[in-house]
Amino acid sequence: MQHVGRKGKDRLFNFRPVFFMAASLCVGVVFCYLHFFFRLSLWWLFLLVGLGIPFLFCGKEKLIKTSIAVFALLLAFFLGFTCFGAQMRAYTRATVYEGEYSVRGVVEEKTVGRVYSCLVLSDISVGEKEERFKLIAYLPTSFCENVDLFDVVSLDGTIATDGTDYESETFNAYAVRERIKYKMTDVESCVVVGRRFDFFGSIRVRIEKALYRGMDDEPAAVAMAVLTGTTHGIESGLLENMRYGGIAHVFAVSGLHVGALYGFCTLLTSKTGLKRAPKLLRFLLVAATLIFYGGICGFSASILRATTLCLTGYAARLIGVKADRLETLGLAAIFILIFSPIELFSAGFQLSFLACLGIFLWNKPLEKWGNQVCDEIINHLRARRTKCTPSTGFPSGNEKEREKGVRVTFLGKIRRLAVSLASVSLATQIAAAPVLLQTFGYLSGWSLLLNFFFVPFISAVFSILLVLTALACILPLAVAPVLLYVPNVVWSAVLLLFEAFDFSTFAVKGVTLTAGAFACYYFALSFLSDKWNLTPKQRKWFCLLCAVGFIAVTLIVNI
Repeated sequence: MQHVGRKGKDRLFNFRPVFFMAASLCVGVVFCYLHFFFRLSLWWLFLLVGLGIPFLFCGKEKLIKTSIAVFALLLAFFLGFTCFGAQMRAYTRATVYEGEYSVRGVVEEKTVGRVYSCLVLSDISVGEKEERFKLIAYLPTSFCENVDLFDVVSLDGTIATDGTDYESETFNAYAVRERIKYKMTDVESCVVVGRRFDFFGSIRVRIEKALYRGMDDEPAAVAMAVLTGTTHGIESGLLENMRYGGIAHVFAVSGLHVGALYGFCTLLTSKTGLKRAPKLLRFLLVAATLIFYGGICGFSASILRATTLCLTGYAARLIGVKADRLETLGLAAIFILIFSPIELFSAGFQLSFLACLGIFLWNKPLEKWGNQVCDEIINHLRARRTKCTPSTGFPSGNEKEREKGVRVTFLGKIRRLAVSLASVSLATQIAAAPVLLQTFGYLSGWSLLLNFFFVPFISAVFSILLVLTALACILPLAVAPVLLYVPNVVWSAVLLLFEAFDFSTFAVKGVTLTAGAFACYYFALSFLSDKWNLTPKQRKWFCLLCAVGFIAVTLIVNI
């Protein structure tokens, strides 16, 4: 149970300024979305403020302190409202093109199919007019066989403008986020007219060449996805089976990858001669490495979130201050949403932050419960074998006994590590389950088991794979097969599992969730944490009430 003083008991929960400002900013973005696309009246804003202020500040706080906090939350709300509105207005007010045009642009993405391929062009010019947004072109594969990334191409075809606008109430979050405004079909010609240099893009191309030179095609495609998040080389059936297995998130470069790289960097700075370097220099070296890797992966929202968390925590550790993880998570969300509020509607952004929130709030309670269950089982088994009471059997592994100096055996450490990994996997799965179900239409039944093995596997091999790939890129490509021989064998063995089994046979499908169901679900989970200043009995009753609400709403919608 969380211990709070008299002042803490006056409030429902402890107020974390940055975290709640991030939440308020998210509410502002959602309110703006509802206002423009569903004509939500601004009068609801006064009701929202009227309900929120008493709920957040019901304790005996000083008037000045409360006023500053309210002002900060309102500022964050209107900042989210304004930024999202400005982004949507810029997108919807772009020039409209319909008909046949000649377009010139830089190839940013290329997806090759058997008959038709897809090119995404940036820095485009339609006729003689330059446009800020991108164009996606569908053309015969034979037209773009000699087209590479960052080539400047000229296309002739029929252009249509994306339909995202306020009047028709259509909303394509992916198109807005990626700044794709135009679509070209019936392409008559595709000509390469130049090439543009891109620093991070050229490194990404070099990595791809080294991997495909040193590994078989399928392992190379998977290694490329793990290192950079590029999945276009993976066969669609294999990728879909991995999604059903619940491990496709290892291809979305996020906290798992950045955390592994961060751990490798901090190990070097603390166990080598660099430990004698000034703290500022060590911080700059780690920061430069993470930012450089983020540039190679395209600075996605999950990369920015993970980099912010790692660097904030590292800076706090160097100066001897303990960083609040929820505050750091809120800071990362504000940083991302200020520049691109549309990211809030991205499944990657939602899953990334929910996974972190799940680990921060529910990992330790789950780990403690798991250790207690394991200790009780082992105590009971030992008691039966030695014909003694459970109290004289295997020593309990709780924190109090460890503090008293009870020796934990090697097997006990392995067991606790397994419980810790399982609790992390379970916490992230519980937190992300509704979003996964709503976004992809199914929820993997194999996810918990496979993530128990794959999360530590990726954490262990990621840094090694990255170092070997970097050497293969720096040295002549002829030595790539030697450097990447072991990764090729390892990934080939891993892929055999997904080629031999169909993981779609055990999945939850066909369940639709509403906004009310989402609210009930996450409120129920919040009462399972110790962040509410309530008694355990009160939290259990509130959790049960929200759980019943979630079940009732879900059944009403789906029956």
